[in-house]
Amino acid sequence: MKRRSFFTATGMAMLSGSLFSATAAAQSKGQIDARLSELNIDVKAAEAPVAAYVGWRKVGNMVYIAGQVPSGPNGLIKGKLGDDMTTEQGYLAARYCGINILAQLKSACGGDLDQVVRCIQIQGLVNSSDDYTEQHLVINGTSELFRDIWGEPGLAARAAIGTNSLPLGISCEVIATFEVL
Repeated sequence: MKRRSFFTATGMAMLSGSLFSATAAAQSKGQIDARLSELNIDVKAAEAPVAAYVGWRKVGNMVYIAGQVPSGPNGLIKGKLGDDMTTEQGYLAARYCGINILAQLKSACGGDLDQVVRCIQIQGLVNSSDDYTEQHLVINGTSELFRDIWGEPGLAARAAIGTNSLPLGISCEVIATFEVL
């Protein structure tokens, strides 16, 4: 095969491959919303920040989500793990942090969560008593939520950190980074 023919054929194959990918992506629109519906998860509109920061920042194909708090149907989930909250209650609080992350992510993706390629990193802060050591089980509330939605691409590199206090007395806060199309 002549050099020019090789590069022309390779270029055409690459072009048709990217057209196929765009077509496949267009056909898959709504898959994550359908998955959220199956899991009975209602993602509300992203809440506006309450201080001097933005809820998310998109840089290239990366979306950085600011720390999200555990705000559920009855408001903020406050408490200290190992003191007045159980690990199970903390897990549920971290799940609400994850749902609030989804709201910010949806805003960053123009409403289309099918643009998410994978979760890159999760950093979880857990309001803990001095002797509490199950922060990792609390932050599983967010990690397992993302895994249940996206499968293996929902699993992220992660940190679960105990701290003696969080703003407003909340039980946990989660920061996340995602790769998007």
